[in-house]
This record gives sequence, C-alpha cells and structure tokens, in this order.
Amino acid sequence: MAAGVFIAADDQTSVVTVLPLMIPDLDITADEFYRSSWIINGYLLGYLVALPVMGRVADVYGAGRIYAASMLLFTAGSALVAAAPTFEFLVASRSLQAVGGGAVVPVAMAIVVRELPARARAPGLGAIAAASEAGALVGPLWGGAIADWIDWRAVFWLNLPLAAPLAFAAWRLATHERRTGGIDWWGAALLGAALAVLTVALADDPLNPRALPLTLALLATAAAGAALFAWRELATPVPLVRPSMLTERPILAAEAATFLTGMALITVLIGVPLFVNLVLAEGPLAGGITLLRLTAAVPVGALVGGWLAARLDLRVLASVGMLLAAAGVGALAAWEEGLGEPLRSGPQLVAGLGFGLVLAPLASAVLSRVGEGERATAAAWLTLARIAGMLVGAAVLASSGLGRFYARAGSVEFGSPGFEELVRAAQVETFREIFVAAAIALVVAAVLCSALGPSPDREASVRAEGGRRWWFTT
Repeated sequence: MAAGVFIAADDQTSVVTVLPLMIPDLDITADEFYRSSWIINGYLLGYLVALPVMGRVADVYGAGRIYAASMLLFTAGSALVAAAPTFEFLVASRSLQAVGGGAVVPVAMAIVVRELPARARAPGLGAIAAASEAGALVGPLWGGAIADWIDWRAVFWLNLPLAAPLAFAAWRLATHERRTGGIDWWGAALLGAALAVLTVALADDPLNPRALPLTLALLATAAAGAALFAWRELATPVPLVRPSMLTERPILAAEAATFLTGMALITVLIGVPLFVNLVLAEGPLAGGITLLRLTAAVPVGALVGGWLAARLDLRVLASVGMLLAAAGVGALAAWEEGLGEPLRSGPQLVAGLGFGLVLAPLASAVLSRVGEGERATAAAWLTLARIAGMLVGAAVLASSGLGRFYARAGSVEFGSPGFEELVRAAQVETFREIFVAAAIALVVAAVLCSALGPSPDREASVRAEGGRRWWFTT
C-alpha cells in the first residue's frame, strides 16, 4: 500500500521540475504562459472530484479492488500524459491520472485499518503518511533527473513499470472482497460539480484576473451545489457520506484541524522559497534546498507520530504536534536579510516534525470511529479537508498577502533614496504577517485537537492485554 502511495505522491510533485520543458514542447507561447498552470490545476481538479466518490466506491466494491483499479487508472493516465500530442489532451490526461492517484491514499488508509490489529493501526497509518510525504519530497528530484537524462515524457512512461505490478498484486490479494451497499451517483455528481466550480473560482490568472462579480458568481454557484449535495445526502437512503459521521464531534474536529493544517502548510511551502528568492536574492535552487529542511522532516515526524499514536492519548499528541508546527512557523517571522544558518534551518525542522506528528493521530481519530464499510469514505473526506485547506490557503495568500505587499510597495516613491531597501522591508513585513497568520491557524487547530477524544483502538489494545499498558511490555 505504501509503495503505491509513494509513487502517486512522487508524480504529483515531479511535474513541478519538468513543467518548463513541457511548455515549449506543447507550443505554449509567452503570452499564454498562465495556461500552463492548468497542467497542475487539472490534476488538482481531478484529485478533488475523485476523492469523496472513490472513497465511497471503495467501501462498496472493496478497498483492495478499488486500490488496484485506481493504480491501473493512474497507470493509464500516465501513459496518456506521456503520449500527449497537445496541451488540451495533456490537461485532460492529467485529470484522469489524478482520479486514480487521488484515490490511492484514502483507500490505502482504509486497508491498513482493516488488515492490522488495533495496536498496529496508528503506526501503519504513520507509514502511509510518511510514504506520501517522502514521495512528494523525492518527486522534484526524480522528475528533474529523468528529464535531464532522457526527457520529460519519460517521467510519466516510467510510472507504468512501477505502478502496474502493484495493481496486479493488490487485485490478487483482494479476491475475498464482496460488494456491500449502494452509491448515490446523483449526490456524487452534485459534489463533483461543486468542487470543480470551486477549483475554477480559486484558480485565477494573477496578472489578468477575472472580474470580481464573475468570481463571486462562481463561488455562489459552488456554495449552491454544496447545499444541494447536503440536501440530497439527508434525503437519500444510501448517501455518498453519512451526514451524522461528519458531524460527530471528534471527526468534525479532526476535519477542521486538518483543513487549517493544509492552509498553514501551503503558506510555508510557497512562502519559504519566495522569501529566499525575493528578500535574500538567492536563486530558485537555493529556495528549493532551503525548503528541503522542512519537507525532509515531515516524513520523519509522520513515522514518529504513528509510533507514538499507539502509545499516547491522541488529543495530547495531535495538540503537541500542532503547537510544534506553530512554534516553527511562527519563528519564520523572525527571518530578515542576512539570514544565518541556525535560523534558516531550526524553525523549519521544528515545523516539519510538527506537521508530520499530527498526521497519524488525526487519521486514527477518524478511522477508529467508523465501521469497515465507511473507512475509505472517512479517509477520503479527511484527505479532502487537507487539500481544500491548501487550495483556500493558496488563494488567500495570492490575494491578501500579495495585495498587502503591493499596497506597501506602492507607497514608496520610485527612485527615492533607499528605494530598494524600502521595497525589501515591505517584502519582509509581508512575509512576517503571513507566517504569523499561519502560526495562529495552527494554534487554533491545536485547540480543536482537544476534541478528538480518546482512541478506541488504543483502548481496545489495552483491553486485549488484560488491562495492562501493553507498550511497557513490548
């Protein structure tokens, strides 16, 4: 399961480094440069739309079989991307690829919870989270190396021999699964349409933005679609997601905390390289290497968090992880010109460990409270909360953060004494604000984690050991 998660996560980020090579090959001109963002947005759109639907499909048809089918769909999409003759064909193929890749993580989480005993579930979920984060970390290096040695299309062709054997193995291991329940396809269509419109509304050209009334109309349409979906789920006997599951206090707290974590994480992922490029005047490679301190710490934190989640109260562990992330992100507000190595690395390592620590406790809090027939659905909605938080965080960062910088920089008269220093000071102040805002979001998430409740899996493992605290005897 973790191998498939790693491959899917690797593909999501490998495209970042090969994007400059794809643009001229697909005949995208300089004045059409913004269109290239849909190579990423198309994947995001397919990912968001597929997540809740494929989660329910996995619960109905069997998580193992849907895992295998998702890997095959991901493989087919990769082949179509590699062979894409035009830009439009490539974007459509990326969306198809995302439908398979987007389903892999929540379905793998459901399988881990089903197959492992209670006391091993949290470490298993930590391993899945670590594989996802490690794949995202390796992706840019993998994509860049393959593109340099061969070409950008080879990055996607290589997904075939990597993913296809995993799909075959998962299918063979899932022969005992049987269909149970039904699927609300009308609800799936409503939710998919609402998420698609929301993605389009938040993905705008920063240089030539659409008219504000049109953006508001798109957001209103997305809200109306979400309202219709909620009405449909309350009315149908076979909902895509049981409404009472999402309103259960621990699950609702985990969803909200995950959403805020996604907002804070995308702020750091975008803000750190930008600070290095703009304020420190270092190149793109330096920005990526600087961010590597945080992204390398996240999978380590995920593994540690999975191990600790089987031994500690989930509320305590998740809250501590959030506060660690908040402390690290908040310390980034002290960055300024002349940044030294201790301040460059220390806050990021702390923040990365914190971001990783919370993954397994949040997943355990949700998946331990639902039955086997709802686990893939619950995992999908938890993943959806994180992606939605990142999407909203990126949109807020682009609008509010950049807007405040332009307002500050606009007050500096061009050509005035110390013009460059004043503009750089405006940049530093803007970054300070966005890092503090991200830290505040993480503190709020830490408070929400207090509502997660004790872990049923941990209590079950204690009962299975005759009331003894099994981790002292392991």
